[in-house]
Amino acid sequence: MSGAAFSDAWHRLSSARVGLLPTVQVRKQSYRQQTWYVLQDAFSQKFFRVTPRAWRFLARLSPRRSVDEVWRAHVSEFPEEAPGQEEVAQLLSQLNLANLLYFRHQADSAAIYQRDQVRRQRELRAKWMAFLYIRIPLVDPDAWLDRIRPLIAAFTHPLAALLWFIVVGLGAAAALGEREALASGAQGLLSLSNLPWLYLSLAVLKLFHELGHAFVCKHYGGQVHTLGVMFLIFTPLPYMDASASWRFRSRGQRALVGAAGMIVELFLAALGALVWANSGEGLIHSLAFNVMVVGSVSSLLFNGNPLLRFDAYFILADLVDIPNLYQKASQQWLYYADRWLLGSSAARPAALDSWEHGWMTAYAPLSYVYRLFITAGILLFVLDQWFVLGLAMFAIAAWTLLLLPLSKLFAHLIGPRSQRNRARAWLVSGVLLLALLGLFGGLPLPHAIKADGVLEAELSSSVVAGADGVLARLDAQSGANLQAGQVIARLENPELRHDLEVTRQQIGEIATQRRRALATSLSDLEPLARRDQALRERLAELESMSRKLVIRAEHAGRWVAPNLHELEGTWISRGTNLGEIVGEGGYRFTAIVTQEDAEELFRQRPSGVELRLSGQAEHLIEASSITLIPYQRQKLASSALGWLGGGDFAVRTDDQTGKVAAESFFELRARLPAAALQDLVALHGLTGILRIPLPEQALAIRLRESLRQLAQKRYQL
Repeated sequence: MSGAAFSDAWHRLSSARVGLLPTVQVRKQSYRQQTWYVLQDAFSQKFFRVTPRAWRFLARLSPRRSVDEVWRAHVSEFPEEAPGQEEVAQLLSQLNLANLLYFRHQADSAAIYQRDQVRRQRELRAKWMAFLYIRIPLVDPDAWLDRIRPLIAAFTHPLAALLWFIVVGLGAAAALGEREALASGAQGLLSLSNLPWLYLSLAVLKLFHELGHAFVCKHYGGQVHTLGVMFLIFTPLPYMDASASWRFRSRGQRALVGAAGMIVELFLAALGALVWANSGEGLIHSLAFNVMVVGSVSSLLFNGNPLLRFDAYFILADLVDIPNLYQKASQQWLYYADRWLLGSSAARPAALDSWEHGWMTAYAPLSYVYRLFITAGILLFVLDQWFVLGLAMFAIAAWTLLLLPLSKLFAHLIGPRSQRNRARAWLVSGVLLLALLGLFGGLPLPHAIKADGVLEAELSSSVVAGADGVLARLDAQSGANLQAGQVIARLENPELRHDLEVTRQQIGEIATQRRRALATSLSDLEPLARRDQALRERLAELESMSRKLVIRAEHAGRWVAPNLHELEGTWISRGTNLGEIVGEGGYRFTAIVTQEDAEELFRQRPSGVELRLSGQAEHLIEASSITLIPYQRQKLASSALGWLGGGDFAVRTDDQTGKVAAESFFELRARLPAAALQDLVALHGLTGILRIPLPEQALAIRLRESLRQLAQKRYQL
């Protein structure tokens, strides 16, 4: 508790005679050798934590004495630890809104109605601000949980933990063993045909998630009185209220209740991975994949991240012994502003020691930035699905994450805490505001475009089989230097050889028939001539295919086919890619440029382009010239640039080559002088990143352009 020793509003509550409700139960909890007191209303199941200092004052409250009498007596007995009048006012106000107090002389309906109205207004405002996260309680499952205690005991037995580790380990091994199939399936996760199965998996997993919380809470003696449905972005999902765990004295028990939901989801995800890895295409395979992804990725990304106020947040608060970590971290940063910017010597930190000081200082900014990223991702998703609803959600997010904190800061500047140094408060705030505006809107900052690409030899060609046949012999091994026309490999096709022999015999037979027709029937000469012409065309085609059975180099260069020897003795279909001939001349770097970045490049004339190759990032290569191809492309220069090859560019799920991009793009080609590559291992097909410097721009201009391009591309505005 912190605040002024005297309060201007003390006269409004000094004569009140209040006490804690008879239904309020008090329990001790220990946080890093410090004692806290948890107030629990057994009727409403509401909880309130207070420090020993605050509890010593609350324990003295009685309807037989006024608040002022209790406070004065407490100051006389504990002059060093007694709370100030402003602290008492804040504490009693919070307890009153939590319905933990009763008034001896204010039991009239007007006071009760006013308090209830304030509570309802706060709850209504909270629901409106979180209308995409609405909870509706339905039933009380506590009696049902009591009836199934043997089942709960079985699921919370130590042998169940051993089974969990075994199954999760096997599931993780199965998923890692199918990494390529996992990456391929992830691209179609949000496809229209998969959305019903995705939602079904999510709903079932969340039901078991909430049951996990309830089972462990009941196992340690807690009560679970609420089972309901929550609408997360209008998606109905189950939820249970296991907040009774807050009264547990053991922090390990509280943390285990918080982790129970994720433990259950990971177990089901592991089962899904085992079924998916050992089943063929079909409904079961698809459902298992969805369960595996939802139970692992979504659980760890949201519930498992302590920067969001979900399960992991409460686990972290219990493990580091800092209750209400989020609120206290915000108060700690407010203290920094009061003490060091506004010069308020009366400001008191929320942190009690160096341990809390470190956690609170780090948690507040990390949590805020992560919430911004998560909110931005959800906003884009909602805008894509329901544009008008997304705009409403954007307005609410702007209010809660930006405007509301600014309004609270403004209220703080004009409040009583800054009364003694108000001139400095306004001066410092004005200077900071002008500095931020200048940094954001007026200071030019370095600007560059980074594009992924692949290194290519200027003279290179793919070698494909021109005819069907068995790979009989390899005349050149991978890595050999070839000359133009040199034999690389030989194919054999017995059927083709048989067709050639039959066609030659048929031509000879036609020649015999034509000589006979000259002597006996001149009318047969014309049909025989047409037949002869067709057979000779057929022979020419077969001879051409026969020549293609011998694979030759089109030009000089290095032969690259590291896996071709594995196909020796097997059937090769016509059109199969056998390898590549890479010339020994210069190189060029072909980079992918998005449509948004291409717009800037068409308007600018960039120079000083820099390249760093994968695995050789310490070497900077300057390109001698660059060319932006002025038409859109759909096919990537290499599959290594797409998702299936480990790149960052999205590719179409129906393309097995991994080269057809999901969105069209532009190509930027940079020519690399031979001198720039002489100290590097320059290999055809090596990936890298091309950096294209552009004129310096202020952050405001870049943000405006990004938003304009986003609105134009995604929403046609």
